[in-house]
Amino acid sequence: MKASEKNICQSCGMPMKNMTDFGTDRDGSINTDYCHYCYEDGEFTDQGISLEEKMARNIRIAEKLGMSKTTASKLARNTLPKLRRWRKSSKARQNME
Repeated sequence: MKASEKNICQSCGMPMKNMTDFGTDRDGSINTDYCHYCYEDGEFTDQGISLEEKMARNIRIAEKLGMSKTTASKLARNTLPKLRRWRKSSKARQNME
């Protein structure tokens, strides 16, 4: 795991500081790759969502938390495609362009 990946959700980019922030595997154990919002009981909570839909969702959440749309958009577009969950879809999208 790269230092930049340590303790951030590899699906949404949320910093994970407390044990309660982490998702869970099917057996109930802690999954240190994903947060509890994105991953529960060994499955993504938003299965079938595209990278673009995830970015839009993150932008809306960030705006509700007080971040400007411009800053939220820049953060989502610079962060999410680099996260483990989205790397394959991001590379496939670049190859299609």
